[in-house]
Amino acid sequence: MEAIVYRQSTARSWTEAWHTCSMTEDRRSASVPASPPEPSVLSPAVFYPLVTEQERSMWTHWLPTFHVFERTGALSLAEVLKVLTRLKAPPEVVVECRWTWTMALFEAYEVRTPVRRDARDPLLLGRCGRQWYRLALWGESLRPLEEITALVHQSLGIKARAAKRRVWLGLGGILPGLALFAWLGAPLLKDQPVSAGLLCTCWLFCAGYFVLLSSTPENCQQDFLDRYRR
Repeated sequence: MEAIVYRQSTARSWTEAWHTCSMTEDRRSASVPASPPEPSVLSPAVFYPLVTEQERSMWTHWLPTFHVFERTGALSLAEVLKVLTRLKAPPEVVVECRWTWTMALFEAYEVRTPVRRDARDPLLLGRCGRQWYRLALWGESLRPLEEITALVHQSLGIKARAAKRRVWLGLGGILPGLALFAWLGAPLLKDQPVSAGLLCTCWLFCAGYFVLLSSTPENCQQDFLDRYRR
């Protein structure tokens, strides 16, 4: 399965930039040997791209199911790797998670997957403080970020239209329901107890609104996105 591990490209760019700066300093002071940079606490921004609020909102809609692992208490690396294995993470993603855990770069990890599906296109994020970083992405979500963003915007429009339609269907179901109750209740009250008429009416209401409840705006949105996640 194809995967993207962001540390490889980011770290390579950072290393090239550092070497370029070192060569520049060498040319300025050829008599003084270049000294390595002072040791400092590693920042995740050196290796991984920062996830902005807008991008995080986009991933929330594209991959709405999430698993959060706080790196505190009794949580062990084995528990995180167990979830990654269940999600069929490629070996390079598992290695990346092990490396970040050993380096203690993040306070929490988050795996995002589609809803109502078999978690085929997860995204692995890491949190340091209040900032989130992209660690790896694999599966069928390796589309260009611009394309995913456009699909999410389309799905939000479908969700909004479905919400309006659901309101009108709900309002339209009340009056027919009351009319049906009166129509069924009148003859039933003559020869049968009131409870029989009420029970029959309740069953009809449940059957009528079952389709309405199953077709929620969120389901309509995810039905649209599922066409592009197969």
